[in-house]
Amino acid sequence: MTAFPERIETERLVATRCDAEGELDAFAPLFADEAIARTMWPAHLGGPRTREQTYAWLARYDAHWEAHGFGPWTVRERDGEQIVGHVGLSYTVVAGRAEVEAGFILAPDRWGRGYAAEVTTSALAHAHAIRGLESVVAFAMPDLNPRAVATIERCGFAYEGETTVVELPHRLYRIAVS
Repeated sequence: MTAFPERIETERLVATRCDAEGELDAFAPLFADEAIARTMWPAHLGGPRTREQTYAWLARYDAHWEAHGFGPWTVRERDGEQIVGHVGLSYTVVAGRAEVEAGFILAPDRWGRGYAAEVTTSALAHAHAIRGLESVVAFAMPDLNPRAVATIERCGFAYEGETTVVELPHRLYRIAVS
């Protein structure tokens, strides 16, 4: 079995293991963005993230990598150093069951370029490195984030049903790991 890579490169993007300390300044305004908050942290979940909340979120990514040997990557365009978001795999719980989730958050000015699908597809190509993993899930709120639904479907996930995540209805998708 091969190790899950800490760095991947796609045609247009470079994705590296997250670094909470070194990347906080770049992620703080991204996580405070109203457009992202509408799809990730609606008002009942506190809305846009503060700098401290962003650090805690990123620190969880670091801890996930340390504990499991995989996790979300920080995404940059190949032709620059500016962070444009994160994409990757991480453990989550869906309907009381431990799952590996494919998730992504990108800067709103990068939406519609296919970046999330590009890196998610690459992440799925490495998912076989996660011992015992048979499938990966993804979920999104179709009313609040139809672009995420389209991205998930573009990556080959199959619709599995409806579920509740953070007290909100989501569509649940699954893809087998080969």
